[in-house]
Amino acid sequence: MQSARSINPFKLFACLLLIVGIILSIFSFVSAVMWLNKPFAGFLFYKNLVVTDLSQDIGRITDLRRFSDRLIRVKDSEVFSYKDVYEIIDDVPRGTIINYSFLRGHRIISKSIPTFNSSLRDLISMFGVIFLVGLVFLVIGFAVYFLKPNEIASRIFLLFSVSVGLWFVTSFDAQTTYNLESISYLGALFYPAIALLLAFVFPSKRMFKKTYIMLFIPFFLISTTLFFLNHFYFYSFKFWNYIYLSNWVYIILGCFPIPISSLYSIFKGSSNLEIQRGKVILIGSIIGSVLPSVGVISVVLFNLNVPYNLWSLLVILFPISLAYAIVKHKLFDIDEIVQKTLVYLSLTAIVSLVFTLVVFTFNIVFAKHGGWLNPLFFIVMSLFLVFALSPIRNKIQHFIDSLYYRKGYDYRKIIEEISSAMPTLLNLDKITDKIIETVEHTMFSSSVSLVLFNENTGDYRVYASSDSGLANNKISYGEDSEFIQFVKRNRQEIFKEDLVADESYKKESEKERLLHYFRKLDAELIIPIFFKDQLIGFLSLGEKKSGLSYTSMDVRIIRILVNQSAIAIENAFAFKLVEDYAAKLEEKNKELYETQAQLVHAEKMSAIGQLAAGIAHEIRNPLNIIEGARYYLTQKIKGEDLSVMREYLDYIKHEVDRTNRLIDNLLKFSKPGEPNFEPLNVNVLIEEILILIRKQIEDNNIKLSRLLDYRIPNIIGDQNNLWQVFINIMVNSIQAMPRGGELKVETGTYQDIQNKIYVSITDTGQGIKKEYISKIFDPFFTTKDSGSGLGLSISYKIIEAHSGNIVVSSEEEKGSTFVIELPIDQEVTKEENDQPKKGIGSR
Repeated sequence: MQSARSINPFKLFACLLLIVGIILSIFSFVSAVMWLNKPFAGFLFYKNLVVTDLSQDIGRITDLRRFSDRLIRVKDSEVFSYKDVYEIIDDVPRGTIINYSFLRGHRIISKSIPTFNSSLRDLISMFGVIFLVGLVFLVIGFAVYFLKPNEIASRIFLLFSVSVGLWFVTSFDAQTTYNLESISYLGALFYPAIALLLAFVFPSKRMFKKTYIMLFIPFFLISTTLFFLNHFYFYSFKFWNYIYLSNWVYIILGCFPIPISSLYSIFKGSSNLEIQRGKVILIGSIIGSVLPSVGVISVVLFNLNVPYNLWSLLVILFPISLAYAIVKHKLFDIDEIVQKTLVYLSLTAIVSLVFTLVVFTFNIVFAKHGGWLNPLFFIVMSLFLVFALSPIRNKIQHFIDSLYYRKGYDYRKIIEEISSAMPTLLNLDKITDKIIETVEHTMFSSSVSLVLFNENTGDYRVYASSDSGLANNKISYGEDSEFIQFVKRNRQEIFKEDLVADESYKKESEKERLLHYFRKLDAELIIPIFFKDQLIGFLSLGEKKSGLSYTSMDVRIIRILVNQSAIAIENAFAFKLVEDYAAKLEEKNKELYETQAQLVHAEKMSAIGQLAAGIAHEIRNPLNIIEGARYYLTQKIKGEDLSVMREYLDYIKHEVDRTNRLIDNLLKFSKPGEPNFEPLNVNVLIEEILILIRKQIEDNNIKLSRLLDYRIPNIIGDQNNLWQVFINIMVNSIQAMPRGGELKVETGTYQDIQNKIYVSITDTGQGIKKEYISKIFDPFFTTKDSGSGLGLSISYKIIEAHSGNIVVSSEEEKGSTFVIELPIDQEVTKEENDQPKKGIGSR
């Protein structure tokens, strides 16, 4: 039950028509072959004895008029049916001249015509051509329907093709054996009604279904009426003649709805696809419908003896153009066909005109010297063809380009520019700018976008666009996205109109999703960019600003541009990789140099530390002896000179203490004790230090700026050691500003570096010479008149023990900045995050 419901009624009808078409075609062909070598009067006639066609031999010796002369007498015997005629012809030897009498209007004319055996040549000229055209209609009609079974246009085109096809296929039988004459009339008379119906649904559907069905009904009634009138008055020659004339007028009128519909689509089409379809059908209609109609009119209305059977060969182009427009979506080639046709037709017309004028002139001027047969004529024409033909052709080409495309372009020049420019470009931005500039200035597209594969993100992104909105929108497509897979499968240019008309999608939602990508990019045309079978991107083109559609020449130019661009883009990618590798190599070399410098510094510090330990040990022993002797003397000395002696002994003690402190510093530097790491707040430590050095700051007329970020987390560190570092650097900064200045102390965290705080100490003092910056952390290096040169070395050692870093920047006469970076302990941070923190503006 379910399978019965799924059967398409029209498909069953189409299959039935196919069977009928095959049977009638075979029957007509067999009947025609059996007619071969049969007695033949030299002309064919309908069953009512009206002359329809002439053999080539008879056409040369008689002026019989097709569809006008009616046979009434053979060998002085009146005939009433085709059987009477063939009985008389069969009784005489072949080649016997027989007198025939024909009724032409109100006159009776007599003709003497020899009898024939119908030859293969007669069969081909009077049957073969018409039969071939009919078969073409039938084959194309069924092929289009089975390719596009769901389109209303293909269904009506099937009826149209079957109507014309059966008319042509059975036409010969209607003039010889008379078995299928009703089928022939049926096809011929219903063709105009179906042609009108097709014109209302294709190339563009402009009316509602009810409207064009209502317009179809009167034509259907006319076809039905004429069919029955032909049947009832077939043997009444007086009335039939008018009816038959009406038939042809009606049939010829049926040739015009489709060309008119195509013209309407060209000028009023709602899309480029409709416009292109209109162009295709218009060309096919003019050549395959209008011109043959002119031939028929010349035979029927003006009684001209022209070979209308051969004219019917042109009719083949009519169904081909319709089928091409229905089935084929990429119709841009028709523009080039039209353009070239116009060029060569114009050139032929000009050459013919020049030839005629020159012949006319020579016949007047050189009348006594042979006229146009004078050798000078051929010299003049040869010079014209050699020197004038090519410039004239170029002028015509330029004019038609400007007329047809609104603005032409030099195809060869563009290709040369692209080919010479692209290989020399290595910068990706310059390549993309060149691509967009070339397409925009050549095609006049409303928008041009270039989408490229991004190896870092693994997707396709809009790299550059003439539309700033698209360029800033950051549109991206995953490598496995439906749209990218669709582009990879097609591999060629994809028109939006093709996608709209494509019926290969069983689910309309799939087509709609793909169309969404086109609308997202404002694209009418997508050109994939492949390099070694890898999709590296695609070019997106919007509608042309002129409203015209893209032509085959446009697509060829873009293909060449894309192919050249693919190589250039890959070269740019490779060059970028080399540049990145060189930058990374330089960075690694810099890191290696810094590491090497740190190792040298560490080795130097280690050696100096060992030296300092030895010196301190050697100095401390004599100092202890001196201090012991001083103490002993102090206890023993008595008398009035005691005060003087004590003064000198105090002086010895002062110097011994100072030397001991120096030794302590050396020992701390060479072998610092185990630090006492505990949670501490750097801001609290700095504030304590600033209180201690407040007097020095004020005495030196220095302005203090504090930018302490109280949101920074606590760190794990040795409070005494860090106190020594900060006070050492701050005191150095104060000493660097003997005439006053500004001391700025700042704390905070980095936005791009996690788990690290910084303390920045900046002065506006004398600064440090560039050649000294690399030496300031070396032990004993100092630029002061007094000082040991160990303060910064010890500070460096302390910060190093805290896994931190000191960064120095300085400029002479402008000041110096010391940035101490210290790591944050994660566990402490977790604990501290649970506690309320003091922040800026907090109470």
